[in-house]
Amino acid sequence: MDYVVKTEKGKVKGILQDGIYRFHGIPYAKAPVGALRFCMPEEAEAWDGVYDAAARKPIEPQRPSDLDIPMGPVLLPQSEDCLTLSVSTPSPNEKLPVAVWLHGGANCYGGGDLEWYDGARLAKEAHVVTVNLNFRLSLFGFLCHPKVNERNLSIEDQMLALRWIQKNIGAFGGDPERVTVFGQSAGGNSIVHILSRSDSEGLFSQAVLESPSLGRGNHTQEDAFEIGRSVLANLELVPEEEKPLLEQLQEKSVEELLDAAERIDGRLLEKHQGMVFKPVMDMWHTPEQTVQAAVQEAVRRKLRIVIGLTRDEVHAFVQGRDEETLKKISEVQCQRYELPGHVFAKMAAGGGCQVWKYRFDWSAPESIFNACHCLELPFVFGNLEAWDAPMLKGASEEELDTLRATVQALWGTFFRFEIPDESIWPVYTEEGKQIKCIDNAENPIIEEPYYGEF
Repeated sequence: MDYVVKTEKGKVKGILQDGIYRFHGIPYAKAPVGALRFCMPEEAEAWDGVYDAAARKPIEPQRPSDLDIPMGPVLLPQSEDCLTLSVSTPSPNEKLPVAVWLHGGANCYGGGDLEWYDGARLAKEAHVVTVNLNFRLSLFGFLCHPKVNERNLSIEDQMLALRWIQKNIGAFGGDPERVTVFGQSAGGNSIVHILSRSDSEGLFSQAVLESPSLGRGNHTQEDAFEIGRSVLANLELVPEEEKPLLEQLQEKSVEELLDAAERIDGRLLEKHQGMVFKPVMDMWHTPEQTVQAAVQEAVRRKLRIVIGLTRDEVHAFVQGRDEETLKKISEVQCQRYELPGHVFAKMAAGGGCQVWKYRFDWSAPESIFNACHCLELPFVFGNLEAWDAPMLKGASEEELDTLRATVQALWGTFFRFEIPDESIWPVYTEEGKQIKCIDNAENPIIEEPYYGEF
């Protein structure tokens, strides 16, 4: 059944399916193509008539990812015209809490409106409005060069989408004063970066950080420029005096640009742990500075925060399980995920924020990936039928559905701004450091292991 709501820019038509009103691909910004490529996002223009939001729209241009191995491939069509968002709501006439999803993928892969992340099941189970964001990725969202762009375009996309939510979510039954942002991996890093900016105040009141790789920090401007120069060196550009660099880049095809990004100097790939596209911030570029800047703002705003990780994050990226490899990936996991996550939680709790922490320990019986990066995502969204993923191999439907119910109950409690029962999920404190262990058996409360300090 069709259903129409009125937004600031015009009417939007979605569908009512299984008790949830679904709207896909609503533009929050103009298409960043032609003269708008590599430029700051601009608000979408108003439209006449009714915008058809019944079907999924394209996601950001990208190439296959190493996470395709444990998770499966990304299958939606791709286009630069991707600055859209999707909304799922159980009741357009209520004033429900809002949960806004920022997907991961090393800032180069994935998409907010993939079937994996469809927000309808979560909206129904948690009785909240879910919003899924698409934003620019790879060089389209992070290319920096003094003659092209010096802004974090992907982050600016996300900020503009969050402002759209403040203006429009009421039309979908959402409460703009009760917004939670939740993101995984690079999406969690984006939240930390956004939180560090004082101009994000008022856009959300809670945050869920799932496996944020805070140990990678941000780029300095010079590092970002060095990467930008490497990308431009891979393109056949004419001398700048003949035509401005920005104009030349705007004339290149998507494939030419993605090819250039894939051929970045190997020395730079090694220097930046394979993550060459990420936000730029000279003032807080190290892991320590990034965590401190975000915590300072979280404490000032008294945000409620959930932060956690999977037990075997790095097993998603490395398949070797010999003793030497396991030792190496354990060190990487500590420096990239565990240590900075521990410091973030400790500092935020010490500053007066309410913090809940978790560790996802469950693994599928026939999976070689163990409790790897991304493994909690099928259970957060509950779209188990959409995941033909090797990381779930061998698990029974009953086992999967039990875990889904557990995870959605935990996340749903937080999304609704409720206080979890202390016996189920206690608040994390500087002294207690108790965390929720999700193993799909006892799901016990455990004391956080000691990871060290920066």
